[in-house]
Amino acid sequence: MKKILILVTCVLFAASLRAESFSMRDCLLLPVSDTAGNSFGFKVYENLERYLKSNKWCNFKPSSDVLSILSKYRDKLPEYLKDEKVLQTVANRSKVGTMFRVEIVYGVDSLTVSLDVIGENGSDKYLSEKTVLNKVDEDLVVTTLRNWLETFRATIPYQGKVVGVLGDQITFTFSKDNKIDIAQDYKISRLLKKKQHPLLKKVVEWDTVAVGRGKVFNLSRGQALGVMKVYMSDKQVSVGDWVKLEKVPFKEKRGSERFSKYDENRYGKLGDLSLSFLLSSHTASTSASTGNNKMDGLIYGVSAEAEAWITRNYFVMGEFAKRIGSLDSSSGSPSSDTSGQNTGTLKVGGGYKYLPMGFFYGPQVNAYTGWAQYSYIMDESSEDGFGSNSFGGIILGLGGSIPLQKGLRLYGSGEVMPFPEFEDESNIFGSSKSISSMVFEIGAQYNWSSGLKIMGAFESISNSGKFKGSNSDVTYRDATIKLGGVFTF
Repeated sequence: MKKILILVTCVLFAASLRAESFSMRDCLLLPVSDTAGNSFGFKVYENLERYLKSNKWCNFKPSSDVLSILSKYRDKLPEYLKDEKVLQTVANRSKVGTMFRVEIVYGVDSLTVSLDVIGENGSDKYLSEKTVLNKVDEDLVVTTLRNWLETFRATIPYQGKVVGVLGDQITFTFSKDNKIDIAQDYKISRLLKKKQHPLLKKVVEWDTVAVGRGKVFNLSRGQALGVMKVYMSDKQVSVGDWVKLEKVPFKEKRGSERFSKYDENRYGKLGDLSLSFLLSSHTASTSASTGNNKMDGLIYGVSAEAEAWITRNYFVMGEFAKRIGSLDSSSGSPSSDTSGQNTGTLKVGGGYKYLPMGFFYGPQVNAYTGWAQYSYIMDESSEDGFGSNSFGGIILGLGGSIPLQKGLRLYGSGEVMPFPEFEDESNIFGSSKSISSMVFEIGAQYNWSSGLKIMGAFESISNSGKFKGSNSDVTYRDATIKLGGVFTF
């Protein structure tokens, strides 16, 4: 029996923690119930909706999803608005931590107005107020409800919630009414349980444990990035932990010398310029009238790549690379055992960055498109299938990067040409049957200084085509080592 009680307690405890998966500052207004057919209640609803949308402390969620959920309960809406399972469904669908339920009951020249602020589990009540107004007046009802909502606002036990953790760095959300400064201190705490009043049946106290303290070092559109300075227990910061902001002394605001590195990294820079040396193991192979021929060797060159940030999320990019060298015959019987090779890359495009933890400090995912051309110039030999040609077309790419430790970032990308075209300047090949082009790259960057990163990467380029006629296919492959620097401007 004792074991069963312990198990039940653990389940209830886990459920109470799960009920805090959304922020109390993400709120939703339920349809207003009134005994006069909802006409008066709808006007009250519209007024409260305007107030919540314009007020910065509440991240108000639109009611369209709620109305679609509750449409099947239209005949008994007031009854179902008190059903815990229905409310829990509404909260989960809308991803809100609080729901405002208003009820208006008509009397003789009077109104009984009540407001319940309900948690996402459908049962917790954070505020429950009720009063009798001796006047049927819409403005008076709205003013009363707004005053109660302001009272609830003051009781929210945190300013933000942790949404991302990377080592000692955290990302947390905050509402627009909280003005956060760089170098501002914060305290992280974790909810253990909620205490309810035995008679009022509403939450009156939050039992929490302190996790640690830290400082804000970057801000980004409703999110802040901080670094933990002190841990106050053996617990690590987790997603969902509470963030309470502390006042910032005036001398530490934004100009703080301790956080001067923020000014070096804050958004406002224009982009990156990469200059690198290239060393490639290059292979050129053909199926020609003289048979299958293959030539390979080392070629070397330079590349310049630029990425310019239009906004925090949108960017444009460009790349130019040139390699030269000589190749030797490795199989087949070409007319010449050696050949020069001159390759070039030209690429332009643009894309979108997904930034789950901010621009400079968290992982990034890039999706991009554009146009690229890969050109090859060898000593011409039509019977061997060697000459001047190029592959080009629209590219689709996906890439990303993730910090491994302080100052070190791993990145990678892959791209394809869905509809490549082949240009045969030497008129060696016939009409094309199929063309393919693929590029993969993986590398790392190390922050040498605020404006310079050292980079190293491996890149694989493969371009091939199949044709009608005696010269039936050509393939070029490059396995390239890239070493250079990335300059932030």
